Amino acid sequence: MVGKYLHFTILSITFVLIHFSSWSQCESIVVIKLNNNKGGVYSGQNVELKSQNDGKVYKTTSDSKGEVKFKIPCDQRFDLTIANYTRKEELNSPSISGAESFEEYSYSPDMALKDKMMAMSEADKTKLDNQLKSLPDTTKIFKSQMPKPLIIDGFMQYFIIVKNLENKPLANEKIIVSGNKRNKHFKGETDETGKIQLYLPKGDVYTVNFKYHKKYYSHEIAYTIGTGTGSMELMYMGTEEYLRRKKIEDERIKAEEKRLTEEKKRFEEWCKAEKLSREEGLKRKMKELEDQKETLKQGIVYKVLNRNKWSEKLIVCDLTGSMMPYASQLALWYQLNLAKEKNLQFVFFNDGDSKSDSQKKIGATEGIYYQKSKGLDSLTTLMNYVQFRGDGGDCPENNMEALIKGVKQATPYKELVMIADNYAPVKDIELLKNFNKPVHVVLCGASENVLADYLLIAWKTKGSIHTIEEDIVNIANMMEGQSIKINGITYKIMGGEFVKIGKA
Repeated sequence: MVGKYLHFTILSITFVLIHFSSWSQCESIVVIKLNNNKGGVYSGQNVELKSQNDGKVYKTTSDSKGEVKFKIPCDQRFDLTIANYTRKEELNSPSISGAESFEEYSYSPDMALKDKMMAMSEADKTKLDNQLKSLPDTTKIFKSQMPKPLIIDGFMQYFIIVKNLENKPLANEKIIVSGNKRNKHFKGETDETGKIQLYLPKGDVYTVNFKYHKKYYSHEIAYTIGTGTGSMELMYMGTEEYLRRKKIEDERIKAEEKRLTEEKKRFEEWCKAEKLSREEGLKRKMKELEDQKETLKQGIVYKVLNRNKWSEKLIVCDLTGSMMPYASQLALWYQLNLAKEKNLQFVFFNDGDSKSDSQKKIGATEGIYYQKSKGLDSLTTLMNYVQFRGDGGDCPENNMEALIKGVKQATPYKELVMIADNYAPVKDIELLKNFNKPVHVVLCGASENVLADYLLIAWKTKGSIHTIEEDIVNIANMMEGQSIKINGITYKIMGGEFVKIGKA
């Protein structure tokens, strides 16, 4: 039915994401305004929010200003339903008690009728699917503009606009748009304005892929009759910026590995001068640290465990490289809290004992040791043994393997705490997709930048992030496109990953 055009809703959201510790009975406010894009507002419309946390439903009706106001639990994600609005939407409630967010939806009054009129019959869908089989598997687009197909009704004209982290057009960025159902691909690059024009076959879900970031964003092009135009605007760091950051990170890791090697050499020379074995030297160094009780009380591990009243903890702790001071903080906290801790369990890991880097396989690196709470002497003995068994090597660590195997070895617990080295990337981050236990990540050494791996673990498992000053608990309910600030630095979820905004 040529002449009919699809109309897309305009969504404007104003939302400030702030992070503080959560507390009981925290309630925040969400205001939603319903605009008629022909003019005026929608009053008397039933609006419903359904919590994705516990399924509780909140209902109200829009007033004469077209607004609804919900007082709902803080820091939760909700499914939104509006009586005369046909799209699926989600929103997050603010994380601070009494804080308010404002969202605005603009759409036509005959939205539902138009959707019904534009719907394609099952016979027409089958006919279109058969026609589209003749398309090449990959269509190459030249000069950022795909030619109009001869039979336009089966396609939607679609514009993708890409901007960099500074909100400027990202020119000459290579893009592949892939249909999940038909496996048809459209390959091109953005023009000087950051735009590429496509004609995408209807009735498929499309993913936008960049060279180093696959499945960055997805969008459905529904089966509809007639012609239509759609667009999306994406923020992406760009291939050039990605490679620049990767080079900086590779150089940082190389320097860190060199530092650890030199530190190990100095320690071995000290042991030789003191006529101590390596194990005896580790015990003495640990004892020297343990004697500095007031200093240890100012450390991140001691502070985080003290201010968060987690019960029946399983603590998974990295004991590689320079983690000895943090292990000492853990030992002091344990000494002072042993009497009141119930069902406390520990897992320590050292990235494969003394294996060479070539022997370390993802998921089977080992060097993981479990122990129930047995007293301070038993704990420090195990710590010394795990550190003694470890022998340096590459900088990335097997955090995910330690979490997975630690949970399997442990008896039932209530809270999972990981004491992590923020200087060391997670070498087996790919195992995160198979792990769903909430993790409280304690970031040791995070005075400035936070490694994205640890933000991803906390976000994907619906856990939390903890620095020496902050407990960031709302990360669990963040969504694509939202930002969070840690140590004064902003990180944004882009393509399912945390990206530092600004120059790395």
